[in-house]
Amino acid sequence: MSTQQNAAEIRNIKGIRRVAVWTVVVALVITALIGIYTIVSGELGETQSKVMLTTLAVAAFSVLALCHLAIVERDVKAVGWIGIGTSALALTTAAILIWWDFGDYMYQQDGLYGNITKTFTITGLVALSLAHANLMLLLQTAPVRWIRSSLSVALILIAIVPTLIIPIILTDGMFPPQSFQDVYWRFFGVILILDALCTIALPVATLIVRGQDKRDEPTSTSGTSTAKSVTVTLTGVAATWVNTQAAESSRTADQVVTSLIAAARKK
Repeated sequence: MSTQQNAAEIRNIKGIRRVAVWTVVVALVITALIGIYTIVSGELGETQSKVMLTTLAVAAFSVLALCHLAIVERDVKAVGWIGIGTSALALTTAAILIWWDFGDYMYQQDGLYGNITKTFTITGLVALSLAHANLMLLLQTAPVRWIRSSLSVALILIAIVPTLIIPIILTDGMFPPQSFQDVYWRFFGVILILDALCTIALPVATLIVRGQDKRDEPTSTSGTSTAKSVTVTLTGVAATWVNTQAAESSRTADQVVTSLIAAARKK
């Protein structure tokens, strides 16, 4: 892929991000206006309720889209696009549930309403899990190896959560069997705790390590007074990648390259 194609893709992604941000803002404003109208008038009709629920669903979808878009400029961008597709399916099924009058079908557990409800629940859960995973994938360029290794564990834990919940949804709560429920839910609780631990600890550790690297950079430079300066010219994909990393981390291109070298020396 040429440099121009990379630059065009980056511009398109930034445009999509702006649309998602404005969608969240507009949806929340509409919801707030409906809420204010309800309080002032003391009335909340069926149409107002449906519009409020729809705008909230659109806002939630836009937030998830922002999470998925966070990695579409990286090597794992396929995961981001899969997340966007899953989120779009969840939004579609949510709109159907909100606006379609199912009538007597609503009371049929295995009927159309029940199947659409299951589809919405499962796709929403998968979209949320993928958003979680995509945000964690931002740590794949962490400067130390143990954080990157722990990231793999975190991604496995994130995948286990929907894997344990989806069979319960599909079987209408008949799974797991009564004799296995105690062990099953204890295991699920342990997974949730470990998942939360990785979600909190890994980003914090990455920030600490990167902050330490930034503090060490001037010392390293001044400590090698006899070292000669080297000028390297990057072109094509390498230049685009370095500039993208610099823009995302609010650093200069020189600082990005220096941090990569420092990370390589620690291995």
